[in-house]
Amino acid sequence: MKALVYEGPSKVTLRDMPKPKAGRGQVLIETKAVGICGSDLGIYKGEFPNINPPLIIGHEGGGIVRDVGHGVTTLKEGDRVAVSPILYCGRCEFCHQGRYSLCDDLQTMGMIGAHGEYAEYFAAREQNCHVLPDSLPWTTAGLIDTLAGPILAMSRMDVPLGGSVAIFGPGPAGLFFSRLSKLSGASEVYLVGTREERLKHGPTYGADVTINVHKENTTQKIRELTRGRGVDRVIEAAGSEQALSDAVAVLRKGGLILLYGVYDTAPLPVLMQRFVLDELSCFGIADNTAGYPLAIKLLSNGTVLVDPILTHKLTLEELPQAFSSGLIEKRLEGYIKGVVVFE
Repeated sequence: MKALVYEGPSKVTLRDMPKPKAGRGQVLIETKAVGICGSDLGIYKGEFPNINPPLIIGHEGGGIVRDVGHGVTTLKEGDRVAVSPILYCGRCEFCHQGRYSLCDDLQTMGMIGAHGEYAEYFAAREQNCHVLPDSLPWTTAGLIDTLAGPILAMSRMDVPLGGSVAIFGPGPAGLFFSRLSKLSGASEVYLVGTREERLKHGPTYGADVTINVHKENTTQKIRELTRGRGVDRVIEAAGSEQALSDAVAVLRKGGLILLYGVYDTAPLPVLMQRFVLDELSCFGIADNTAGYPLAIKLLSNGTVLVDPILTHKLTLEELPQAFSSGLIEKRLEGYIKGVVVFE
């Protein structure tokens, strides 16, 4: 079968790989769609030291069950499924708490210790599969994983009814956070970013105010609009030093900030005095496992839209060029979110 293999920093190749088999508790899936994640770009650039090549990457996909391994009871051949990528042991203290990304024996499909989904076929654990309705297009299914993370994060954000939320980073996750903030009861949502072509989608996803940091002073603008109070909740989904600095600056006393963007390994300066004197709270999240069922529901019934941000549909053969050409990294051709589709 054809598969995209990470060979090392800045090198991915399309190779013939052995077709996997459905082991005990697993199913074999014929791939239909895989979302392109920012983490895939990070892997390509060699930013994750725990990625061991050669490795089939890709972790935001799904397809049709073609074979069922021994012991599988909830799936059958022909089922349409999306697959959550985190492989957890189910035995350690963190798994017992439902915090699967902290598993003591963590593996992640397409990233850590397990082949992924940029392939014509892949094997997946039964417990990681979520059955999809027939009405859900495969391209939409390629964004389930992208929505599942924000859903899980929002369940821990406790947005006050009628409260205010500032979101830094109008990428796919940031736009989904904007929509979910409104669904959670926020009356004021501020979306902050650097690219006008992304910020323009803010109103569609519930943003009341969009702020281009190249044109306006973010802190001054939000403080002005909140009469100096600041916002109740901040979601930092950009992964940049400037965004983090501004995020802390616009948070009200006693507020909560979520760190969702992926940072590099270099330390960042943060005004820690505010965390102490103004009693700020902060948490990060890397899991999305429990967010899959609701993500499927919200995408299936149209509560959350994907068409405005699904800018590129690529074949597996086109994917190496998408990485090397800068299409994804530099957001060329209006790139926001891409999905690899398999005919």
